[in-house]
Parts: sequence; C-alpha cells; structure tokens
Amino acid sequence: MSLLNGQGLLATAMAGLTDTYSTLMSNSSKSGKGLTLDDLNNISSTTKMNLGNNYTFLQYLTTNFNSLDKDGDGEISGKDMTNIMNTMQSKGLTYNEIQALCTSGNCDNTLLSTVLTYFNKIDANGDGRVTSEEITKFSINCQREEVEQKYKSYRASNTSLFYNDGVEDDTSSVLDTLRPDLNPSSNS
Repeated sequence: MSLLNGQGLLATAMAGLTDTYSTLMSNSSKSGKGLTLDDLNNISSTTKMNLGNNYTFLQYLTTNFNSLDKDGDGEISGKDMTNIMNTMQSKGLTYNEIQALCTSGNCDNTLLSTVLTYFNKIDANGDGRVTSEEITKFSINCQREEVEQKYKSYRASNTSLFYNDGVEDDTSSVLDTLRPDLNPSSNS
C-alpha cells in the first residue's frame, strides 16, 4: 500500500462544495444572499448543466440543509459555508460526508475505498470523523506492519557470526576481527 494522502480527500470534498456553492450563487436570481432549500430543489437546467460532476455536492447541500444552516435563518450563506469548511479542515469528514462528497468521480478511488473500508480503524480518537493526519497515521502503521510481517522470518538465529576461512586450525569470528581485545589468543 502506498502512503495515503488524506489531504487530497479533504481538498476534493471542500473544493467540490465551494465550486457548487459558487455556481449556485452565480446562477441565483438573488444578489449576495444565501441559498434556500427551495433554491436548491428548483435549480434551472442550465445550472444543472453547469454543475456537471458536482451534482453530488448539490445533493449533499440539499440533504443536509438544516444542519448546514447553522444560524437557522433558512439560508446557507457564505458565512455558513465558511463554517462548514473550517469544521471539515479542523475536525475532518464523517463517513457519510466522504460517501456523499467524494464519490463524484473527482476522488482517487483507491484512497476512497480504503478510507471507507477502514473508517473505524482510521478514526483513532473515535469522534466519528477522519482527518488527514489520521489517514496518514493509519497508512504509515499499515506500511510498518507490512514490513514487520515481511521481515519477521529474518531472525538473528538464522545467521552466524562465526565462520571458517578455509584453514582448519584457524577458526576466527567477526567479533575477533572487530574486537581483538576480546580474543584470548591475542592477549598472549
């Protein structure tokens, strides 16, 4: 397994949300206000086309509208989006957020599959979110375990420090060469 880049997963989710929000706002008839649930449910065909692969991000905004509208004013504003991004950056992503935000084809499928499969093991602190740091630590631990398993059979008991250089009566060792002061025959 190569080192997993959790930062890439997080960046994909945040960029997709930001792009989707910007696209929706630029196609909105309101100027400078946030998006209402009605706005999200009734977008034009042109806006849908402009979203392209980001349609899953629209679904995420619609499905999670009430939890994203932190101030409860009935709109997802720029301030709400900033709060969402800050939370994702500092606390990471939940399993459902990863599924909703990273399955649009913009994410590394190997990374996505691994994070979803091992989500509970990656979530080291058990808070229900995975951060870039947790993904990296998990990846490093997996690589360490792979190396330990691979070299487990190489034990010191399988090698010898003693050898015979071809002269029957002259048996010596690496230790004798490295530490002649320990060789009883050199002290005479």
